[in-house]
Amino acid sequence: MKPPPRRRWGLRLAVLFLVLLGAAALAAPWLPLADPGEMDFGQRLVAPQWTQAPVLGTDSKGRDLLARTLWGARISLLVGLLGSAVALAVGLPYGAWAGLKGGRVDRLLMRLADLLEGLPLVVVVLFLLSILQEYRGELEAVGIGRIQVFFVAVGCLFWLPTARVARAEALKLRAAAFVEAARTSGAGNPRLLRRHFLPNLVPAALVMLTLTVPRVVLMEAFLSFLGLGVDPPAVSWGLLASEGLAALNPLVDSAWLLGVPATALALTLLSLNVIGDHLRDAA
Repeated sequence: MKPPPRRRWGLRLAVLFLVLLGAAALAAPWLPLADPGEMDFGQRLVAPQWTQAPVLGTDSKGRDLLARTLWGARISLLVGLLGSAVALAVGLPYGAWAGLKGGRVDRLLMRLADLLEGLPLVVVVLFLLSILQEYRGELEAVGIGRIQVFFVAVGCLFWLPTARVARAEALKLRAAAFVEAARTSGAGNPRLLRRHFLPNLVPAALVMLTLTVPRVVLMEAFLSFLGLGVDPPAVSWGLLASEGLAALNPLVDSAWLLGVPATALALTLLSLNVIGDHLRDAA
C-alpha cells in the first residue's frame, strides 16, 4: 500500500535534507567556509546575516557558526552511524543465533540480554569514559581517544533492541520451508545462520538502523552538552548547544548560538524518524 501524498512528501523532504546535510558535512573541508576553530574577537556575537558571511552568525569567540555546525555534523553523524553499525554487528548475530537455536540456548541468551538491559545506559557510558580518562595517555598512544571509546561503548549497549528484533524474526524463519529443506540437505546451524538467517534479516536491520541512529546521535549530543562527549577543538552539535547556552546573556540577544545547533539536531532526528516510520510500514 502506498503512503498518502502528504506522507510521501514528508519522506522526500526527510531524504533530501539528510542527503544535503551529509553531502555538506562530508565536503566541509573543501567548501569555502571559515576555519571552524579560528577566533576573531573583533567579530564576537555577530548576528546571522543569512545572505552573506557570517551566514549563521558567530559565537562568543568570533568563530563562524555555519562552519562549526557543518563540522559538528561530521562528528555527530559519524558517531550515530558507527555506533549503530556496532549495535547491528553485535545484535543481529546474537538475536539470530538465539532464535535459530531455541530452547535452553535461547532462554540463556535472552536472560543475559535482560540483565544487561537493566543497567542504566548513561551510567555505563560514564563509567567507560572515566576509565578512558584514567588511562588517557596510554590509550591515545595507540590512537584510541574519547570519541572512539564513545561510539564503541554506545554501540555495544544499543545492540539489545536489535537482538530482540533479530530473535523474533529468526523464530519465524525457523519454521520456514526453505530452512527445513536446508536442514534436510545437511546444513548445520552456522551455515543456516550465514546463508539463510542473516540475509533475510536485512529488512529488519534497516528498520533498526533508522531507530538506533537517532538514539545514538541524541546520546552523543546529551553527553557532549554535559561536557562528557567530544573534546575541543573537535566540535559536535551537543558541544555547540552547550557553548551556546553558556553564552546566553539577558543583555545581549544571542539566541542563535543555541538555536542553530538545536535546530540542526531536531531536523536530523525528525528526518530519521520519518524515514524509519516509512520503512516500518513497508516491512
